[in-house]
Amino acid sequence: MAAGVPNRRIRRAARRRGLPRALRLGAVSLALSGLVVLVGAPAHLRQALAETMSDKISGSTAGKKGPMVVEANSVVYDDKAHSVTAEGDAQIYYEGKILEADRVTYYRETGRVMAEGSVKLTDTDGSVTHADKMELTGDFKEGFVDTVRADSKERTHVSATRSEKVDADTTVFHKGTYTACPSCADHPERAPLWRLRANKIIHKNNEQMLYFEDATFDLYGWPIAYFPVFSTADPSVKRESGFLLPRPAFRSTTGNGVGIPYFWAIAPNMDLTVTPMYLTRQGLWGDAEFRQRLDNGYYYIDINGIHQQADSAFAPQPWGAGDQTNRGSITSQGTIWLSQFWKFGWDVERVSDKWYLNDYGLPNPILNGNFFSETSSSVYLNGQGDRGYFDLRGYSFQGLANNDFQPQLAAVWPMMDYNKSIDLDPAKTYGVGGEITIDANLTSSSAALASYQQVGALQLDNLYGLYPVCNNPVTGRPDYYPGSCLLRGIGGSYTSGTIEVSWQRKYIDPLGDVFTPFAFLRANGNYLSYSNSGYATFGSDTIANAYQSNYLSDNNQFQGSLMPGVGLEWRYPLLARTPLGSLVIEPIGQIIARPNTQVANTIVNLDAQSLVFDDSNLFEWNKYSGYDRFETGVRANYGAQFTLDMDKNGYVNALFGQSAQVAGVNSYNTPDAANVGLESGLNTPLSDYVARISYSPNSNYSIIAKARFNEQTWGLDHLDVTAHAKYGPVDFTAQFANYEQQPLIGYIFRREGLQFTTRYDLIEHYFVSGSINFDLSRHFYYPDYLPTPQPTFSVATWGLGAGYFDDCTKVSLNYTNAISDVFGNPPAYYRNQTLLLTIDLRTLGDIKAPFLLSPGQIQDGVRYN
Repeated sequence: MAAGVPNRRIRRAARRRGLPRALRLGAVSLALSGLVVLVGAPAHLRQALAETMSDKISGSTAGKKGPMVVEANSVVYDDKAHSVTAEGDAQIYYEGKILEADRVTYYRETGRVMAEGSVKLTDTDGSVTHADKMELTGDFKEGFVDTVRADSKERTHVSATRSEKVDADTTVFHKGTYTACPSCADHPERAPLWRLRANKIIHKNNEQMLYFEDATFDLYGWPIAYFPVFSTADPSVKRESGFLLPRPAFRSTTGNGVGIPYFWAIAPNMDLTVTPMYLTRQGLWGDAEFRQRLDNGYYYIDINGIHQQADSAFAPQPWGAGDQTNRGSITSQGTIWLSQFWKFGWDVERVSDKWYLNDYGLPNPILNGNFFSETSSSVYLNGQGDRGYFDLRGYSFQGLANNDFQPQLAAVWPMMDYNKSIDLDPAKTYGVGGEITIDANLTSSSAALASYQQVGALQLDNLYGLYPVCNNPVTGRPDYYPGSCLLRGIGGSYTSGTIEVSWQRKYIDPLGDVFTPFAFLRANGNYLSYSNSGYATFGSDTIANAYQSNYLSDNNQFQGSLMPGVGLEWRYPLLARTPLGSLVIEPIGQIIARPNTQVANTIVNLDAQSLVFDDSNLFEWNKYSGYDRFETGVRANYGAQFTLDMDKNGYVNALFGQSAQVAGVNSYNTPDAANVGLESGLNTPLSDYVARISYSPNSNYSIIAKARFNEQTWGLDHLDVTAHAKYGPVDFTAQFANYEQQPLIGYIFRREGLQFTTRYDLIEHYFVSGSINFDLSRHFYYPDYLPTPQPTFSVATWGLGAGYFDDCTKVSLNYTNAISDVFGNPPAYYRNQTLLLTIDLRTLGDIKAPFLLSPGQIQDGVRYN
């Protein structure tokens, strides 16, 4: 005998009345302590289904599991088949799982549940399984599924002709596919961008692993790779032991190879990645990276290296690694939080030789062209509060540029910085108020050999053509004297300490004038101990520490100075309404008075050699970049800035100003051992003019220009322009720089460059990109370096790229072509060409395949490959 409970009419009526969903169902079962109540069903059916569900919950689940709730349009009880069937929008809620289907039948004797028609099972972790038919145990832990598709909360998808839930932790998908790519909404029948097809896919939930047997990797539905067995962590796992995607290498000097990284998750907070790679020309290269996360920080150590087989692949020393056999590097970084405000850390990188990172294509700070580069290692202790900080650290450097000579690179220890700001309450300071700032620095550095640079044209040693020397251009004899040669670095040790205490307070009068008086006291002490011994010889050229006595008259003694200063800054912002928008005009004036101190070329200057005068430091009390130099005498800074806010049409901002030495010694016109200050635009009584203007009509367009003009001729001494535009799918940036020559500090030619970068999103998911960098002054400073004249628009670097990206895949291919100057005897330069293919498959990992294309030799010289 079978009975049904039709209730579509009741359901439609409930919907019209706007009742809650729980009351709109024709048959709602509420299970409490094993009792199931059917709202709207006959009494005998309520009793039958209550007994059935009570039996189900008893046994293995009674007393341990929560209630089961069944919702459906109708419920049918079959006493012959000992079954209960929920039909029409059937839903079963049990222990956080939801089973939905057109029809769900529970068989009392076997304890099995059969779901049919548009079956959807939502697990407790949010993953969803779709099927035509699904057979499960009463607690949903085991079962069989036909034509299944499972979607995880990590947006991965598994489909199969049939799946079997062996137990609570194991699911087997027969003839299944796995992908992280969503189906095409318009054409769901199409294959995804990539997928793994396998005869059997086994998901071990307790291991959080996916195992594939007899698998192929498909791209757009076409098989391109076969794997007898393959395994990966399931998408919910962020880290799991196992092999990672291969790491290929293609270089003519090292040979080709493929590394197979193995990731070992030692503990939840600790792992080790080992990458062995056999290179066809050089042998076995290996890398090991250990990482550990601590309760109060983290650290990692990366060691890699090789015992080379074919040393002749590289240039001989000092142009290359030559016949070195054992090569490698070690990198380590870590941060340990000692408290809420204090942390200790390190960042260390050491290499066997300056060419190793570049020879093996490892990440490194090397820049092509005439730039300085090095590895930097540091250890630090840092503390920071609301209004102050403390930093103690040490540095060690390794030169990577061709003309770096390691004995000339300084080690710095210690370097201490302290800064603290304190607000003064006028009521407690007799009306003084304002803010006090304490700024302190202590730096000690040492190097084995002094470093020099010829004033004017750069001179290199005549044996290797690598290292800067100073010779008289007429006699060819050493000329290490001030005026002819710069002393860039000390051979020996130098310690300097500075502390400055300053006060300032802002006042606004009834007319709107803003006055900021300030005062400071600066104390400095230093100890110099340069060496008179030690030298390096390159053929007939010699670099010697003894030459330092021509620059530094005092040695092995302490020197100090005390400099007070007072000043006043005035601003008067004026607001005007114009037809274009709101205009703010703000004239600014500043006067700073200090005494003169002893300033001569005997001053050691190691940390303040990067002096650039522009809008950013026009109103600074001291325009030097470090602590070794400081302004002297009385100086005035004045100018004005303008801002026009055009509301929907954007804004314009501009600044124009000048600095003047009113009285006393102009420190910028008094050279130190490195001539810092000369030709800076500040070395004349009236400085050069500095200006800045920026315009942005909206967030898609902007341009900013900074310039410095000669005070007498209005000639352009310094110009920087940056423009950015985004128009629909096109993103474009242009940069132009033009700097006047400064022969007294080593730049005898105007420096000029132009760079363009762009990206164009062709269509959805696809893009192309490009960049080009013109060295517009190469034709000036390389007339004797190369046999043929260089074009005005000499291309220093250029590159092209293309790529594809979506939710599951990122693919990019980038080509770069760059000048690599090789100082030598004879000199040469090459155009290094590289190609980098990057493929990132979400949940599976990424592959980076760098290709070093054979460098095209442009100048006669020795080529090694």
